[in-house]
Parts: sequence; C-alpha cells; structure tokens
Amino acid sequence: MKREGIIMSIMAVALLFPSATALAKDNVAEAPNYVKALGFNAPVKTLGAYSDEMEVADADYCTFEFDREGRLISYDQSETIEGAYSYTIYFGLDGLPTHAQSVFINWWELDEEGNPPITTTQHAVRKLRDGDVTMLYIDGLGEGEKEVKVTHDAQGRIIEVDDITDGVVNRYRYPTGVNVPCYQDGTVAFPQVDMIHGHRVKFPPQQAVPTGVTEFQNGLWNFEVKYFE
Repeated sequence: MKREGIIMSIMAVALLFPSATALAKDNVAEAPNYVKALGFNAPVKTLGAYSDEMEVADADYCTFEFDREGRLISYDQSETIEGAYSYTIYFGLDGLPTHAQSVFINWWELDEEGNPPITTTQHAVRKLRDGDVTMLYIDGLGEGEKEVKVTHDAQGRIIEVDDITDGVVNRYRYPTGVNVPCYQDGTVAFPQVDMIHGHRVKFPPQQAVPTGVTEFQNGLWNFEVKYFE
C-alpha cells in the first residue's frame, strides 16, 4: 500500500521516544489507556487513520502511536498525495508535548542514485506552569510558534485545551471511574491532538473491536492497525 510505504519512510527517520518509568509528581493523573477505551482487546502499537474525502482530512494520514499500556506517546500528520511532509509531536505521561519534529522528503530533486534527500527538523516546546494552568509554546511547521493554554483539575487530569493561536477552546469530561477524557458527546477525546489543532478523527463507538483486526472503517474514516508482537 502506498500510504504504508510513506509512513515507513517517515518512521525510519523518526526519533525514538524515551520510555518513561514513573510519574514525576503526585498531582499528575494516571495516563489514560486509550487502546482499551477505543475497544481493542490487544496492545496496539500504531493506529493509522485517513479519509478519502479531501474536506475531511486534507489528504493527510494520521498516525496515533501508543505504548504497551495504551498511552498515547506520539501523533503524526503526513501528506498522502505526494508523501513529502510529516509533522510528529511526542508526549509525556502528563499528556503534554515534550518535543516535535518535521520531515521533508524532496521527491523533486533526486540525488545521483535516484534517492530523495530527506531533511529532519527538530521543533522546541516551551512550557510554563502556574498552578493548574500550563502555557505551551510549540514551534510548528512553517507556521510560527503556537500558543496553547492547558488547564488541569485537582486530580491532574486535563479538562481544557485553549488553542489561543487558532481561537479554539476544547473542554473535556471524565465518566465516573474512568480516567480517559471525553468530549461532551461522550466520544473519546485526545487533548494532545487538540493542542496542535490536529485532525479530529471519528473513531468507532466505544465497543469491542474484533481481536486482531488490521483494517476497518468508521463513517468516512479508514483505519489501519499494527499490534505489538
């Protein structure tokens, strides 16, 4: 599949996300197990999502990367038409971004061996915390610095993401006994993706997904699943 080839090219130059061993502060909530919340019965390594409807996803392929505990550790948006651009952002156990990187594959200026030059750029993330509020300053892909306000509740859970740059406010609720954030309509929410105004993928209802499924569809969205071996 062409899309998978693009993703593999990008992953080959991606940074390795450092494994975390413990929560740094008592007021940091337990990281959500998104894989379980989405209905999977086996550990998912990556969940790819794309839509054939241009107006839905701007021809981008979205890759959600999880650890074995189902915690989101990175989110990537890559072009699927030319396969030239990728922007990946990495997250810590507190759900806040740690750093980002972009990849540009120059298919228009091949070298003597016919290979496209690949340029990888690191992007900084600055964080200023004041009580339950954290201000994020995220270096984006050719769009300048993004300013985002993240608010936590008394348990350390993210309850609001205010994308000041784009003027979008996202609020979340937590069902009783569950630490996975949801939007007001009850669907699973990814505050991390909202922090960079990424694509809000339409996931299936919160019900069990057949074990071992590698491809499925929900509405206009197509999904590709890779599991831990």
